[in-house]
Amino acid sequence: MSEFLEVRNNSVLVEGFQVTDGIDLTVREGEAVALVGRNGAGKTSTFRGIMGLAELAEGSVRFEGEELTELRPELIPVRGIGYQPEGRDLFTGMTVEENFRLPIWTSGKARGVTDEDAMVESIFDLFEELDHRRDTEVQNLSGGQGKMCAIGRAMALDPDLLILDEPLEGLAPIVVENLKEYIREIIDRGISVLIAESNASHVPEIVDRMYVIERGSIVDSGDPEVLIEDPEIQELMQGGGAG
Repeated sequence: MSEFLEVRNNSVLVEGFQVTDGIDLTVREGEAVALVGRNGAGKTSTFRGIMGLAELAEGSVRFEGEELTELRPELIPVRGIGYQPEGRDLFTGMTVEENFRLPIWTSGKARGVTDEDAMVESIFDLFEELDHRRDTEVQNLSGGQGKMCAIGRAMALDPDLLILDEPLEGLAPIVVENLKEYIREIIDRGISVLIAESNASHVPEIVDRMYVIERGSIVDSGDPEVLIEDPEIQELMQGGGAG
């Protein structure tokens, strides 16, 4: 598998303060990777650095061989990276279907999405639960439906890589299991996935590799089945939450 995403020595600034230190991670073509850490560990800041939404003090982000750090944030999805930010962060006052269509209206031509209707229907085919809610304004969705809508919107520009920030956080166990199945289906569609999680137990059945982040630095990486059995990693996971 070739490397799609290469993050090298990234240090992210938030309001002038450095919050991550020398982050190195990769995602290969067709691979699913987790970034796991407890509240405040630096997961969201890392993802925002990748997407150009947070300033880098130093480092590099390359995707399919192209350097992204000099691009405006709105151009990064056009390069093939879909992003579901922490929380739902949907366009309220708009319906589910309008949330799916809006990225295509704004950037579909630049991305090469030529059949808007087919793309939208492919998202509803995946998230069947949303099909009967397509005309519902998104502020009226349940928590799980909102997460599905946010992921669906991130898929609207036909991404090669999907970055998911805490998609399972705060959901009932049955909803978590349903979303895990949806994520596996996304991977089966050939989309690479990078997912942030605070609960390490969620990720072994989804991902191929796992990175562990603590206090803004990667402290371990490898097989998720092995890592979650490590007592030191279990201790780091105490506390959970987003970050």
